[in-house]
Amino acid sequence: MESWSKVDLHVHSSYSDRPSEWVLRRIGFPQSCTPPQELYEKLQSKGMRWKTITDHNRIEGCLELMEKYQDVFLGVELSTFFPDGCEIHLLIWHFDELDFKTLKELSLNVFELSRYLVEKNIPHAVAHPLKSLNSKLTTDHFEKMILLFKGFEVCNGALEPLSQKILSLCLGALTPKHIEDFEQRQGMASMVSRPHEKIFVGGSNDHGGLSVASAWTEAKAGDGIEGFFDSLFRGEGRVQGEMGDPLKVSTGFYNTFFKFALGRLKQKAPLTAELVGKIAERFIKGQNPTAFSFAERVGHLAEAIRTGQAFNYVGLTEGSTLTKQFIGFLTDSKTKQMLDAIVNSTEKPIIRSFRIASKIVNELSYRLFLQFVSRLEKGDYLDAFQSLSGFLPLGIAVMPYLWAFFEQSVNKPFLRKLALRYMGCLPKELSEIKVAWFTDTIDDVNGVARTIQAMAKTAYKQDAYLKLVISRSQLKELDIPVKNFEPVGEFEIPEYKLQKLSFPPFLEIMDYVKKEDFSHLVISTPGPVGLCALLIGKILKIPMMGIYHTDFPQYARFLSDDSWMETLAWRYMEWFYGQLNKILVNSEYYKHCWIQRGISPEKLALFPRGIDVDMFSPSYFDPSFWKKYGLDSPVLLYVGRISKEKELAFLAELSHYLWAKGKRFSVAFVGEGPFREELQKLVPEAIFTGILTGLELSKAYASSFLFVFPSTTDTFGNVVLEAMASGVPAIVSDVGGPSELVSQLGVGRICKTKDIKEWAETISFYLDHPLSWESRIEMAEKIRKERSWNRAFQNFWQMFKIKED
Repeated sequence: MESWSKVDLHVHSSYSDRPSEWVLRRIGFPQSCTPPQELYEKLQSKGMRWKTITDHNRIEGCLELMEKYQDVFLGVELSTFFPDGCEIHLLIWHFDELDFKTLKELSLNVFELSRYLVEKNIPHAVAHPLKSLNSKLTTDHFEKMILLFKGFEVCNGALEPLSQKILSLCLGALTPKHIEDFEQRQGMASMVSRPHEKIFVGGSNDHGGLSVASAWTEAKAGDGIEGFFDSLFRGEGRVQGEMGDPLKVSTGFYNTFFKFALGRLKQKAPLTAELVGKIAERFIKGQNPTAFSFAERVGHLAEAIRTGQAFNYVGLTEGSTLTKQFIGFLTDSKTKQMLDAIVNSTEKPIIRSFRIASKIVNELSYRLFLQFVSRLEKGDYLDAFQSLSGFLPLGIAVMPYLWAFFEQSVNKPFLRKLALRYMGCLPKELSEIKVAWFTDTIDDVNGVARTIQAMAKTAYKQDAYLKLVISRSQLKELDIPVKNFEPVGEFEIPEYKLQKLSFPPFLEIMDYVKKEDFSHLVISTPGPVGLCALLIGKILKIPMMGIYHTDFPQYARFLSDDSWMETLAWRYMEWFYGQLNKILVNSEYYKHCWIQRGISPEKLALFPRGIDVDMFSPSYFDPSFWKKYGLDSPVLLYVGRISKEKELAFLAELSHYLWAKGKRFSVAFVGEGPFREELQKLVPEAIFTGILTGLELSKAYASSFLFVFPSTTDTFGNVVLEAMASGVPAIVSDVGGPSELVSQLGVGRICKTKDIKEWAETISFYLDHPLSWESRIEMAEKIRKERSWNRAFQNFWQMFKIKED
């Protein structure tokens, strides 16, 4: 049986010392810290028959090894350019030093370089062909590459798999007709024979020394290295191994950084260097970086941690906020237990390392956040914002992960163009709609949570791929697909203590989103979970759609009684929603509000809403329902959160005004909230049922006479629609979304906000002229036809349709 030779055709040594990022160049940080000798030994141990190093624009690493070994050949990853400045990289092998000098001279012009390589018959291939190195790559550049080059790297151990799969499919689908079209469109002839037949190569593209030979190229063993390349370019080769993922790439970056830092520290601070070395070694291996042996504790390592001296090299003083938090965290017995639980798992080392980093950053971030909130509530504003300074070093600490996830993001629109042009269709990975819906509220009793649940249930019934992403410590059982992340901690909203928000584990959620390969993100709330989704969408380049469910600026004004807080809330809303690709609003009123604030009308759309027509219906009318609460007169019903921003104090004043005029009716409040105790004092005659659900809620609606909703802060008004679907006319304010519902459906009345006479006259009219049963049935039937969740979901899902153009 004929044997095969294995070669890692793309790997870097410490001679790749010039990173593309300006910041890293400024501090002298190299792309790789792996010495050539160490690289050779790793390649040998991994079974690579021939060895090379493809450093960026340098060959010293190869020359160093060639002095010692016979199985090493020259290689380089050379930067070259199209006339318009678009940069691409070529992997070039098995040349001599004189050739290299010429190659560098020709590298400014990719056409001249390609011609020279072909004439000299030097093996070469395009490295990571779909990676836009300086953000100038287009489909035209790719077509020119096809005409210029025979070899293409389709298995790169540091790049994400999807683009490489699409690349392989597109290149594999090439025909002579494609080449004719390219030559005519690009105005150039192909420089290689049979250009529709490409040669595929692979390599690890390792920079960190941890994944050397994780991907490689195989060819039938020939006579020496010449025989290997002859076999490969006759089409007798194949690529093998693993492609990249963010954890693999970031762990390699950490390894490079630790080696770089240790080299700097050994001369200046040996004790710190020893400590960092121990921590680094454990972290890279997925071990507990805080677990020191007895011998180490006897030495100065534990003392360095205890005093914080080990971290002075990054500019942290002993008394800094982060240092104190770090010392407290590391000396906490719970920390060791938490990290040991990760270390003792059966996961791969890079996954354990990631989870350890995530836990440490989560806990420290949450401690800093709580300190910030505590100081803010005490009025220590300067100290509060000083607490935030601790987030900067934490951000720097996880930057390799953020960078790796960003580098591993996929430009799907670009891949779709290529797939349609070369394959004539879209593979499943590029056409499937997979939506992650992020929300800070899901099982709370509010309109937002109920809307999300209803839409998700409808999606599930229709086999649409929609997953709710939340972070709750306690979650009621839901019959919908939910991915719940255990929060780092929970905190209450100032001025609204009944509502808790979670501090989500950001890195874990980002890893989940990446692995699930969602095509779109939907963000319902601008809280911690929503912020988490926003950052993830930016890093992973996933289209994001936001839903403006709640008028937060109005809420801020009501709850704080401060117009400045309303302005501040608007500034935040403008920033948050301004980052999104699409904003859905609940009414034309709020659409106009956003346009006034500078948002393009094309970016705005109405959020399709529905209602459970089986749950809300006149058929639930029960004449005995309110009697069990002691009521025998017509009931004016309010359903919703009992809080200031709902204008319920006005409703109490209105009730007393009408009673004083001799009108006979009762008032019932269904729901809970922070204003309940005060409202009960304002209107002691009213009935407060607390929260009702299921059949009880259905009966409460259908058995009422009128629905009264004076709120001016609701963007839609679920409860208004539920009342009308139950056959109960609604009286609403002229500001906000509910007024549009009443106007569109033509039943009920719209009154001027807080105009007590107009509200009194309207309610009196209905008390004197009750709506007939036939009219109530007709109103409910109209809503049943127009507002079903099935219809709303179809309109919603249509917004994610991927255009094939």
